[in-house]
Order: sequence, then C-alpha cells, then structure tokens
Amino acid sequence: MRNARRFLLAVIAVLVSVLVLRGLVYESRQITAQAREPLGIDANAVAQRLARGIRHRTISHGLEGPVEAQAFRDLHAQLASDFPLTHQNLARETVSQWSLLYTWQGKQPKLPAVLLLAHQDVVPVEPGSEDAWTHPPYAGVIDGTHVWGRGALDDKGSMFCILEAVEALLADGFIPERNVILAFGHDEELGGPRGAMEIAARLKARGVEAHFALDEGGAVTENTLAMLDAPVAVIGIAEKGSVSIELVVESLGGHSSMPPRQTAIGVLAAAITRLEANPVPGGIGGTVAIMLDHLGPELDFVPKLVLANRWLFGPLLEATFADDPTFDAMLRTTTAATMFNGGVKTNVLPSRVQAVVNFRILPGDSVQSVRDHVERTIDDERVQITVAPESREPSDVSPIDAPGFRAIHSTIGSYFPDAIVSPYLVVGGTDARYYAEITPNLYRFSPFRFTPEDRKRMHGTNERIEISTLARAVAFYRHLIETSSAN
Repeated sequence: MRNARRFLLAVIAVLVSVLVLRGLVYESRQITAQAREPLGIDANAVAQRLARGIRHRTISHGLEGPVEAQAFRDLHAQLASDFPLTHQNLARETVSQWSLLYTWQGKQPKLPAVLLLAHQDVVPVEPGSEDAWTHPPYAGVIDGTHVWGRGALDDKGSMFCILEAVEALLADGFIPERNVILAFGHDEELGGPRGAMEIAARLKARGVEAHFALDEGGAVTENTLAMLDAPVAVIGIAEKGSVSIELVVESLGGHSSMPPRQTAIGVLAAAITRLEANPVPGGIGGTVAIMLDHLGPELDFVPKLVLANRWLFGPLLEATFADDPTFDAMLRTTTAATMFNGGVKTNVLPSRVQAVVNFRILPGDSVQSVRDHVERTIDDERVQITVAPESREPSDVSPIDAPGFRAIHSTIGSYFPDAIVSPYLVVGGTDARYYAEITPNLYRFSPFRFTPEDRKRMHGTNERIEISTLARAVAFYRHLIETSSAN
C-alpha cells in the first residue's frame, strides 16, 4: 500500500511538472512594434467626408442591381470630389456598373500587388425601427464624438479611411514599389455576386497576383475574454461557409377532428428537434487552436497553464466555450432553424409543411458533409431534404507566417499598442473569399475599436463610429501601404 501511494505521488509530481513546464515555455506570439500616433491627420475632416458618404442610401436590394442607383452615382461623384489626387493618379474602373476598382501603378508593377477591399453598400434599416435611432439613420450626424448612420461601421468607414490614406500619400509624393489595388464592391450585403466576384474575375483574367488582400471582418475588440483585461485585435484568417437546407413533409391533410397520431407539422418539428439536439461535431482545433495559442501566452499563469495543456484540459475548455454562442460558433458547424411554414386554418391539417435550417460551415466540413449529417440525424424518409442553390463552401485558412500577415500584425501593434493580436475565424461572410485565386493570403481586419455595444449596432439600430478611431484607421492604412508595398 505504501509503495502504491509513493507511486501515485510520483505520477502526480511528474504530471504537475509537465503542466507547469508547458506553461512556462508557452511563448508569446506577439510582434514587437514601435508605438505610433496618428499625427497630421484631421479627424474632424475625415468625419465630415464620411458623414456625407453616409447620406447616400447605397442599398443593394436584389440581384438585378441596386434600386438606389442615384445614391451610388452621388457617392461616386463625392469620392471624385473629396479625393482628387486619387482620381487623377490612380486608374479608376467601374465593374458591373456600380463597383469601383482603382489601380495605383507602382515602380515594379510585376511584383504581387497589395489589395485593399471594402464595400459601398449597406443593409436597409428595418421598417418601423427608424424612431429608435438617436439620429436619423441616413442623416450622417456628427455629435462631436461620433459619426452616426448606416454604414459608419459596415463598411463605408473602411472605404473612406483607405481613400484618405491614399490621398495623403499622394500629397506627400509617395510612389509604391508594387501596385496597390483598391476594390470596393457594391453588393457585399447580398453576397457579392455582381461586385467582388466580377472584380476578382477581371483581375484574374489580367493575370494579377496579390501579395495579400485585406478586407473587413475583424477589429480591435474590447471585453473579448473575461480573463483578459487588454483589448484583442482579431484578424480573420478564414471564414465559414453557409448552406441552407429545406425540409419538407407532405401528407394527405384533412380535418383536425380526425388527426393521425403524428401530423406533418409534428414530423417536421421532430426532425428539427433532432438536428438541434445533435449538432455537427466540433472541437478545439484548426483556427480556434491558432487563436488560443496567440491569446494563451498573454493570460495570467493559471489560465495560461490550462491553454498550454489542452491535451488534458481540452474537454473542459470545449464545454466552457460551448456555453458561449460566440465561441461555440468557432468550434463547430452551427445549426439554426430559421423558417417554418405550414397550415392555413386552425381546423385544417396542412398537406405540406416546410422549414429551412441554415448551417454555417466550419473549415474542414463541407456542404456535402452537412447534408450527410442532416440525413443521418433526421433518419426519416417522410422528410424531404433539399440543399438550397446559394450555398458556399468554407474558405481555406490563410497562413499566419506570410509577410502580409506579419505586416498587418505589426501595423496593429504600432497604432493599437495595448491590443493583443490574434488570428481568428470569421463566422459570417465577406467579399474576401472571391479573391482566393488572386492570393492565398486573405485577411480580414478593420482598424477600429469595437465595444460589445458597437458590435450590436452593425446591421442594427444606432450604428455609429468614434471620430478618434478614424484618425488611427487612416494612419493604419497609410503605414500598411508604405511598408507592405515596399517589401
């Protein structure tokens, strides 16, 4: 008994030693950068130009093109007026009538280009919610600290700050070594089929290759982790795919006074219940593991030790993350029943009921693997399963050891020195995915500070952006162009 006790104590001592050692060698992945201030940038002037841009209701309503055509024309006219040097020195093209493509010729145009992306279009304001806005959603009000209006965050803020940076560099006589390409789609909120897709096709046909591409999709976020006081600057290195699956059950219908034991609605409800109770398996791996390896070394020792030893604490971490919808969405392909239709009268059994379940697909899964999961899980031949045609596969994962990623990381360190930089998985969709044949180095980050409240404002009520963050964003894009176009 004594020997067994000694053996157990020895095993525990070795285990603790291994855990502590792994925690001690869990090295930081942060790039040291010189802290810089956004000097010489008139934030109020930037705010005024952005506010005017917000007043153009550039809404893409459908695949046939923007209904708000005059708004796009007015926005294009404003850009030409506000950024004269850009329009004099860069080749400007329109794609699919409303998207904008600018090419800044570099000294060595055969080098892979720097590709900066944004989009002009905005989502509409939910009818009936206008009175809930502090300022009218398209008024472009400046209250001294913020610019208010639809598109301030998503994504006119990025577009205007990119153009501000280019205009300032041109004023200083800067000429990049490699080409710098600006691509501003007009239908990102519809999935980008006429904008980014057509721009990417045009660039591919010309044989254009990019050093890297930078789009929206990440930001400097505050209060990201309860165990982490510092803000986190997340750079999207991949994005989820999406597939909507239609479920249909058909029956003879009839009068509600003589129902079968299970109606068509009951059959379909049971199928959805099984899908929700049995989500697609996930786990800590891929992009989540990469993210945790950037955040973990910056934590206090105990949580740092836990993340450094995921081989032991992995199940505990997964259970903890699964309780948070934001983190759970990064662990697995998510299941969301979004539509349910059936029935026309209280005493009539419907002969056909239909539901739609939307899945956001984790890299490593696929449209086909999701369909297979749905069929296995429902396992009921009464339920017809159809994949919607507008599905898309998840993107590839972009490398974090590429020069483009390091340039973005370092520039964040210069202008947001208090932030911890981490790659992450974008759970939504961006225009960036269309440029995969132009470059494998696709990154998603907007140089703005977001609070949890700000994240709710995107596509919601009272969208706004802080004026002080605009100056920092212009400086970020300027520095990124200067450094990455010369290397």
